[in-house]
Amino acid sequence: MLKKVKALLIGDAMIPGKSFEGAYEKYLKRFIDQVKVGDWESDWGKLQNRRLEVEKKGPEIEEIDPLIKAEGKDASVLMGLFLPVSSKVFEAMPNLHIVGVSRAGLENVNVEEATKKGILVFNVKGRNAEAVSDYAVGMLLSECRNIARAFHSIKGGKWRKEFSNSSWVPELKGKNVGIVGFGYIGRLVAKKLSGFETNTMVYDPFVDAEVIKKAGAVPVDKETLFRESDFITLHARLSEETKNLVGEKELSLMKPTAYLINTARAGLVEEKALLNALKEKKIAGAGLDVFWTEPIPEGSNFLKLDNVTLSTHIAGTTKEALSRSPELLMEDIEKLLKNEETRFVVNPEVLQDERFKKWLDGVRKC
Repeated sequence: MLKKVKALLIGDAMIPGKSFEGAYEKYLKRFIDQVKVGDWESDWGKLQNRRLEVEKKGPEIEEIDPLIKAEGKDASVLMGLFLPVSSKVFEAMPNLHIVGVSRAGLENVNVEEATKKGILVFNVKGRNAEAVSDYAVGMLLSECRNIARAFHSIKGGKWRKEFSNSSWVPELKGKNVGIVGFGYIGRLVAKKLSGFETNTMVYDPFVDAEVIKKAGAVPVDKETLFRESDFITLHARLSEETKNLVGEKELSLMKPTAYLINTARAGLVEEKALLNALKEKKIAGAGLDVFWTEPIPEGSNFLKLDNVTLSTHIAGTTKEALSRSPELLMEDIEKLLKNEETRFVVNPEVLQDERFKKWLDGVRKC
């Protein structure tokens, strides 16, 4: 067999390189005859800290992975999960044509620079949508029904029956649920909550109103959603436009019996505003799986509150979400190489770049 393409598969503690190699064997072996496999960060604790710093500050803060330094010069494809893909990586890989990350977020990839260099970028939208949507519904129920607090009291030798919301502990039937962000996850949350017979409202200025209506929800503006919802669950992407999307103004619109659930990104919410709203009981409670600093600091005021449910950024972590994401990524790259329609191309303008077209035609002819 003639040599076609060399790929670097660089996993981490969450999805090891060996998992990427297994997906390669299934989908891309026909096109890629040489692979080098490694792990960017194999220590779980260190991975959490490093990836969060990259998400805040971008991939340029990290040095080039050793495997890229050693093997990247003649590689055409680079795939990973949280691996930082910076301009320094592009300089070290002059023959790079495809970058793929098996996650929805792109904070660890310099997409702008990739596009300039004619490098096609793939991500995997919705890879953990089932997991996060399940968890959001679970967090909603846990917070409003005091599930975690009751468990904690039993573990502490008490039989607690009184809670901060005891006079209005709600059922879901007939309640207004507001969903902020109607992508893969938001749509699944709406579908799953429909079984509880809730009334669903959606705020997402980037989604056509007819799409929202077709899903059985009502499109509304942000103020209406915050004013009328009994539960608000956040599923928007974090960007400069959505940073602090929920601040003092939005929280002041909420009912004193309403709950805010965030399994998306901490930066969507203004931290001090939420803390004050909870302390002063301007809202009934909150369920948070994401934090402005992770792990949550020991002295955090959120730990002193009795009307918040906290978890350790695990909403998207299920066996299925992790194991299938490299396969979803490589299946889509395979479609490109087979001249079939793809789902996950981030910068489609590169498909018209002459440098990329020349390389792609050569691979397809092999």
